[in-house]
Amino acid sequence: MGYLDESLKVRISQMYYYKGMAKQEIAQRLRISRFRVARLLDQARKEGIVRIQIIEPTTTSPEIEEQLEERFGLKRAIVIKTGSQSEQVIKQTIGRAAAECLVDVLKDGDVLGIAWGTTVNEVVKALPPRLDVDIKVVQITGGLNQMAININAIDLTRRVAEICGAEYYLLHAPAMVSSVAARQALLTDSGIERTFSMFDKVNVALTGIGALSPELISTYSTYYKAGYIKDDDLKLLKRNRVVGDIFAHFFDIEGRICDAELEGRIIGMSTAQLKNVPYSIGVAGGLHKSLAILGALRGKLINFLITDYATAKGVLARADSK
Repeated sequence: MGYLDESLKVRISQMYYYKGMAKQEIAQRLRISRFRVARLLDQARKEGIVRIQIIEPTTTSPEIEEQLEERFGLKRAIVIKTGSQSEQVIKQTIGRAAAECLVDVLKDGDVLGIAWGTTVNEVVKALPPRLDVDIKVVQITGGLNQMAININAIDLTRRVAEICGAEYYLLHAPAMVSSVAARQALLTDSGIERTFSMFDKVNVALTGIGALSPELISTYSTYYKAGYIKDDDLKLLKRNRVVGDIFAHFFDIEGRICDAELEGRIIGMSTAQLKNVPYSIGVAGGLHKSLAILGALRGKLINFLITDYATAKGVLARADSK
């Protein structure tokens, strides 16, 4: 190999990789064949003149994302390195990532389902002031009386609809009622019936994932504080070793739904409908949510997860140990 070819390898590599010139353009500039340009570029890579290095972003973890996707059959996982153990910082960071993702995912004609929660609120807060996409927005779960207005599903649905200039469907009803009969009575309301008719049309859903320790349900459960869950229900949840919920659908570590009678009291999208949503996006973070996320993944309640690095590692570790 002569000096001319050695010199050409360097020059062609600089033109191709630094300047972004096409092979045909390089060939014309140097008055050589396109075939020779391609051959010299290939030799430059093989001989180490050109070294291609992929720099992994410091804010995400592609390796962990791939492990989650393969392990649980997810359509996508996004794992964010927050650099903080603060629960609020974790939620805000996940919210920003999920908002960017939602902007990419949503297309004209989509029907977006919105649940409730503090992390879902962070997603909505991080959305741009205006989103130019022709969609419909549906509230997929009822509200909770003692929940702050800005994290209630009604308010979240309205806010997303305003950002998108979209038609929206609300559920003016609690997330759970005291009996199956009470639920049936509510479903006769024309407004609620109208919103329920949209559930099967939802093709993108956004939901939080609640963590519930069987020992601490009575202390921390919003449903218990709001009076939707009674003491007998608590005993049932503890007996079934509930670890989490997705808008009042309580499940154990294997993702099994807790109890048919409790399910029959929920005002919102069913788990069967949720599993049929092409993009069911779960947003949750913090190590205390590892078991809940694991249960949701095993139960196929979501197919798109956005979480933080430490929690993702915790989910994988618990999946290996249980």
